[in-house]
Amino acid sequence: MKLLERLGFKDKNNNLNQSIESGNEDYLLVYPKSVEDEVNRTISSLGFIDKEIPEKSSLEQIKKEYKENQEKLKEVNKKLEKIKEENIDDLKNLPKTIDFYKKSSKLKEKMLKGRKYFYLSGWVPQSKIQVVKDTVDKYEDSLVDQKKNSQTIANPPTKLKNNKIARPFEFLVNMYGAPNYNELDPTGFFAITYMLLYGMMFGDLGQGLIFILASFLIEKKSKIFGQLVRRIGFSASFFGLMYGSFFGIEDLIPTLLIKPFDNILKVLVASVAFGVILLLISYILGIYNKLHKQKDLEEGVFGKDGIAGLIMMISFISIILNIVKVNPIPMPVSIILLISSIVLMIFKQPISRRLLDMYPIYDQSSSDYYIESSFSIIEALLSVFSNLVSFTRVGAFAINHVGLYMAFEVMSKLVGGGFIGIIILIFGNILIIGLEGMIVFIQGLRLEFYEMFSKYYKGDGQKFSPISKS
Repeated sequence: MKLLERLGFKDKNNNLNQSIESGNEDYLLVYPKSVEDEVNRTISSLGFIDKEIPEKSSLEQIKKEYKENQEKLKEVNKKLEKIKEENIDDLKNLPKTIDFYKKSSKLKEKMLKGRKYFYLSGWVPQSKIQVVKDTVDKYEDSLVDQKKNSQTIANPPTKLKNNKIARPFEFLVNMYGAPNYNELDPTGFFAITYMLLYGMMFGDLGQGLIFILASFLIEKKSKIFGQLVRRIGFSASFFGLMYGSFFGIEDLIPTLLIKPFDNILKVLVASVAFGVILLLISYILGIYNKLHKQKDLEEGVFGKDGIAGLIMMISFISIILNIVKVNPIPMPVSIILLISSIVLMIFKQPISRRLLDMYPIYDQSSSDYYIESSFSIIEALLSVFSNLVSFTRVGAFAINHVGLYMAFEVMSKLVGGGFIGIIILIFGNILIIGLEGMIVFIQGLRLEFYEMFSKYYKGDGQKFSPISKS
């Protein structure tokens, strides 16, 4: 080995020994005649096998065999291509077939099985039930419709079905929780109200168009987020036209509705009025869920989010309007309505259970029940007040949006305008789009989740996840 190294052979990490043992390497040794005997002893101890150098005639034979093998290989490739063309459909479906068998194997693991049967429990969309029946009808007692069975084993999962405009908002709804099978899917109402709230708080034509353009880039990374940004961009652009705002500048395009910064009181009052409308709709949806979907008389009529709660909110608003000399409902009537709603909420359990002839009348001792009910009334009144006040943030952000740009405009003028002033305005718009755009996004969610969902949406269900997509 030392002789080989002196002759120029390198053996890093014992590669020479490995190559010799595996028989995968050929070496041509050139050495002086004087060391022939020593080299022969060394290579013999290493396991080298001498190979004769082929004669010219042998080389010609090797080349001929090589060409023949190349021709045979071409014939084999042609046959393979022919087989591929004849079975192209099967080959295309092969990944799906493999995927199907993998999922089938997982499904079988979850089945109860005996020598002659399989038992699988699952949920099927109403539109697919006939397909399942046609598939398994050849087996006796093959399908049990759980809807006809009074003893259901679990609450059904929910399959959401929304149009293209509302579908991206399913992601935001599911952040709160998937709809229960026995309540309305809020996605459609959420999509409309969220876009309105966002546009009212972030109304600017130029910045809204930036959102729309950015949405196409975002969609390449995340389809859902791209579509969400595009929709709120359209809403921001629309309200930007209404406010006459283009990248914060309010004298480039005409104002079609109102300038928020010039009409602060009107904007704040309008935002609360808009909030009242949204809360009324939320109460109505909640009452529908409780009475029609869930058959819950106690909460649907007497609960703080039911008819009694709705009466409380209307009477509370009416009392406030009477105080400021607006009299949609006379003050005595408003007070009577408020007291009536409080009485209904305090006695909701005994009244509802007497009507339904249910016993026991109380889930706990009567004294504990009435103490708890009294405190819940205070909570309900505070909730009505906080709900109404919360919607002032819609107008506040609309005003703040203009005011923030005006701050950068003042800084631009302080530096004398010019190139540096333009840079300040550009930086200001970038900051408004990034920072305020995110804050408004969060505030819109807060209004939806805490002020509106609390009235009509539980979100304690589970999404329907079909096997084909698992």
